Amino acid sequence: MRAQVGALILSISIVQLANGFFVTFISLRVTAENFSAVDTAGVLSGYYAGFTAGAVFCTRTIERFGHIRAYSAFGCIVVAATAVMPLLLEPLAWLALRAIIGIGCAGLFVTTESWLNAKARADERGRVFAIYMVGTFVALGVGQLLVSRVDMDESAPFSIIVALFAIARQS
Repeated sequence: MRAQVGALILSISIVQLANGFFVTFISLRVTAENFSAVDTAGVLSGYYAGFTAGAVFCTRTIERFGHIRAYSAFGCIVVAATAVMPLLLEPLAWLALRAIIGIGCAGLFVTTESWLNAKARADERGRVFAIYMVGTFVALGVGQLLVSRVDMDESAPFSIIVALFAIARQS
């Protein structure tokens, strides 16, 4: 049980590492792409709109298909949408893709938290969720630091983000 919980916390921490990198990177990249202020706001808000929708609707997927399949499906959605972004350099496409990524990430988080709740014994649940929260917030912060290590104008940052999301899906 501890190995499963540890692997799950590691996996979602890698998702947050990618998210920390992605949120900061995309904020800078829309400027490099010369998106208007309205387009920039739309692209950056798209993630949170999708995240909200995903948080509301993803429980049905978990109930219907189970934690493992749901986690895998949500991870695939995030990987695929992120991989397409450098191919479609249009604000509306990026808005839609960021919304899809938000739905997938919400699904990953709801699935993870539901799974942890199911796996952790009642007397360990507080400790498990404390480790989960520390791991995800540390990873989110470290992810933001990665931005200084990449060239903003290349597609390589998208590839790094895709790789991190894919690794998290397999952990």
